[in-house]
Amino acid sequence: MEVIPTINQAAWSIIAFLLLFFLLSRFVFPSIVKILEERERKIDESLRRAEETRAEAERLMAEYKKQLEEAKREAQAIVEQGRKLGESAKEEMIKKAQEEAQKIIEKAQAEIIREKEKAFKELQQKTGDLALIIASRLLAKNLTLEDNRKLIEETLRKVKNLNEN
Repeated sequence: MEVIPTINQAAWSIIAFLLLFFLLSRFVFPSIVKILEERERKIDESLRRAEETRAEAERLMAEYKKQLEEAKREAQAIVEQGRKLGESAKEEMIKKAQEEAQKIIEKAQAEIIREKEKAFKELQQKTGDLALIIASRLLAKNLTLEDNRKLIEETLRKVKNLNEN
């Protein structure tokens, strides 16, 4: 067995190779090139869509962050407004309570003054009545100095008892 080919074998091998190469280039290679080009086009399209999706995702993320910041600002404003409303309500309640307390104090002071005046008028009336009683007793009796003193002391005790009641 011979390993080195003869010229005849080499020529037929070259002819077969060229014929195979021609048939492949005419029928198979165009299909392979077409498939590869289609695949390259699909990959390019996928990359383009992926880039668009990434850009859209970044845009949406930026918009989301903006909305989140706006929501935080609004929430802070609402909290601040609630705090201010609470403080103003508290101040209003304190003011009303102070006004009511002042009214109660004024009413009590007015009542005290009325009661004091009433008591003073009663005291004046009773004192006048006692003075009349003393004067009538003194005029009705011709008393000695000692009798006058006893009568005055007795009347004063009665006045004291009236004031205590």
